[in-house]
Amino acid sequence: MKDDINSIILGNIATVNDLSSGADKVNSAMYGTYPANIYARVNASTYTYSKAHNDSATSKTHYFRLNYDTSTLANVALAQSYTSGTDTLVNSGVSATLGLRPVGFNTFYQNGLDIIISNKMIAIFGFGVLFSVGDLGHNSISRTNANSMLMSINDFNSIPNWGPQGVTVNVSNTATIPYTYLYSTGSYGSLGSTVEASLAYRIAAGNGTTLISENPLFLMGQGPVHLMYGCFRLPTNTFSGTQLYRDASNAYRLANNDISLLVD
Repeated sequence: MKDDINSIILGNIATVNDLSSGADKVNSAMYGTYPANIYARVNASTYTYSKAHNDSATSKTHYFRLNYDTSTLANVALAQSYTSGTDTLVNSGVSATLGLRPVGFNTFYQNGLDIIISNKMIAIFGFGVLFSVGDLGHNSISRTNANSMLMSINDFNSIPNWGPQGVTVNVSNTATIPYTYLYSTGSYGSLGSTVEASLAYRIAAGNGTTLISENPLFLMGQGPVHLMYGCFRLPTNTFSGTQLYRDASNAYRLANNDISLLVD
């Protein structure tokens, strides 16, 4: 699993036949185009990578590390910067425990791993684990305080429960920006945030056609919000489980838990 995920991140797997011998190639599929010049592995011993922000105007590069234990992907760390000589993540934060393990594909429960490697995010969905490390848009705080990060760790498995009237209940911190300027303390620090979006609806488009609208997701906190690149809210209960679909622009999207992530 470690070698396959590493090769996927680096773009070294062009077809399912390039997966390792232990992978279930028959039930594997690849979609979209690999985003060149975005990811690079920065350490040969640890699974530590740099990621260039998808918006060239930001000139931001941050770093993430996949931390494995003896049998699982235990957690993921995200950092503002990195010291190569000591393999040290600088100004970093760590996700909750993932415990992600390779599981055999099952056509009924659709177990297995779904991995997105785009210019906007890396996301892995697998049997109760729904997480991403993704790019954020600027806001007034990050523009004024240039050391603020423009990436976050996102737990889509514990997303706030969106009610049918657009009211969020059971709200908890579902995303973390490890290093951003905090006006509450007058210094840089970590910011836990909820994920928010306007209510999306199914719309009748005539001739028996239903339009599934999508609204962009934002991270809340300290007033101004951060746009989450490539992340959208779907109408409640649009899909069951993890589903792949194509939008009106023919771009692939992965959906789960009323969240749609742009694959292409």
